Amino acid sequence: MAMQTQFDPELVPDLFRGEFTSVVLDDPAIAGHVPNLVLDSQRPFAIHVSWKLTGTQVPLYMAALSDQWDVTAYAESIGPGPEVRLAAGQEPKANATISTVATPNGPVPVYEWRHTLQVPAGLLPEEDPGGTPSGTYLSLVTVFLDSAIGQPGFDIIGFNQGPAFKVESPV
Repeated sequence: MAMQTQFDPELVPDLFRGEFTSVVLDDPAIAGHVPNLVLDSQRPFAIHVSWKLTGTQVPLYMAALSDQWDVTAYAESIGPGPEVRLAAGQEPKANATISTVATPNGPVPVYEWRHTLQVPAGLLPEEDPGGTPSGTYLSLVTVFLDSAIGQPGFDIIGFNQGPAFKVESPV
């Protein structure tokens, strides 16, 4: 399933482009820490997030913006149930892996980050058959880099509608 991703700003590809490269729900209760879309409501889980910025204007933005990405994950119930902020954290801007990619116009810088959010147990209720909640959720992950520069605004924001998942007790 393709992820729905939006980044702002989004300029012609060689100038500035943002992209989530992965959003994975990881149930550490399963041996080997594998992705899982059915999660136990009584156990914590992790969300692994990777994103990148590509373009000749990226170094300028990185030099001017705050030192920390704010990374946040949300869940919205499909049908009746809660809307919840699952977890939030910060990823230092300086933790970027920096490389270049060749384009017809020459080399373009690529900055990549990875961050893991820890979601506590008991945050999302499982399905109550014949009642509420539904126990099925859509995930949304945001990454945000704040600007203090002022108008017109140079913040960077990325949205990723990640996987749908089910919360269910294994018993």
